Amino acid sequence: MPFDVSNGWPAALSGCVVTIRETGVSLGSLDLDDAEWRVLRAEPVFSLRIDDHPETHGWTTIHPDGTKTHREFEIPLTPVVVPPATLNHHDRAFWDWVMDTHGAEGRLLIWPESRRWWMVQEPDLELVLTCAPPGLFADESDVLSWWDFGTPRGRQEVEELAERYSVKWDE
Repeated sequence: MPFDVSNGWPAALSGCVVTIRETGVSLGSLDLDDAEWRVLRAEPVFSLRIDDHPETHGWTTIHPDGTKTHREFEIPLTPVVVPPATLNHHDRAFWDWVMDTHGAEGRLLIWPESRRWWMVQEPDLELVLTCAPPGLFADESDVLSWWDFGTPRGRQEVEELAERYSVKWDE
């Protein structure tokens, strides 16, 4: 494991800011701006599922003619290098790669070779936690769009994360 992880989440890095930002509902659907994608391309990036997950993942596709194809694959248990081409323009390429490598759900940790920052995407909460030096990524957290109608359990989990990491919320 590249970072100390307790209760399913990595420890904050010294001198870094932790933010909570909204993301998509499937693994790999990050909502980063162009400058943030450039940070991801600056050096080799690794990924690893850090949730309890089955050994395999798969899905069945039903084609217009009614035929079906099934794809099943093993979920990596060790860090995987993210192909640089998936970080080039838009998060769709990254999303496709994550789906084919790690599956559609779970908790995904990504970090650079230098280990100077990390991101954890948690699609069940529609968020990504980012721990990075100030100014590298957004320094303030998003107000999550689902907050007013989300489940009490979901709001509690986000509040616990915010407390754990001393998150600064965007006003």
